[in-house]
Amino acid sequence: MSPRRADSMKIRRAGALLVAPVLVACAATSPPGAAGTPSPSASAVLAVYRELAGCLRQHGVPNLPDPVLDAQGNVQFNSPAQVPVSAKTACASIAARLPPENGKGPRYTAAEMAKLRQLAQCFRDHGVPDWPDPNSSGEFPLPKRLLDLGKRGFRDQLPTCRRYFVGKSITIVSATETR
Repeated sequence: MSPRRADSMKIRRAGALLVAPVLVACAATSPPGAAGTPSPSASAVLAVYRELAGCLRQHGVPNLPDPVLDAQGNVQFNSPAQVPVSAKTACASIAARLPPENGKGPRYTAAEMAKLRQLAQCFRDHGVPDWPDPNSSGEFPLPKRLLDLGKRGFRDQLPTCRRYFVGKSITIVSATETR
């Protein structure tokens, strides 16, 4: 396998290597000591995300959909990969009112989550019966057995199942680390 092909099969692990969503990057960080404060309600956070979506639409992202609450009560806001710097600047004061993401991975649309579930089913159908469905963040909470095997535990399934990837990699977390 060529080195270039091997690079495209890298697997992202949740944690410090994940990039927070584009829009949260323009939000201010929490002040010291804020960790003990209660988190705002989902409806309050949803209202800020809706305000942010409206601002971004006015400043160069016209087709941005409104955020929604998922079945677990989490706000799903699927920002595009490219947000103009002018829109980030114009909407930074709104984004600064959002709670910190705490290193969570990317948010996925309902269609992308369905594709990730198809990926999980593909792994199960092709020899990895204990491969889990993705969690609400689009991460795959692997059991210890699969974590211990690493990529070799599902390497043979990659050629068949890669068509269900959302992007170039998948995010794997320990089943005991799920959020």
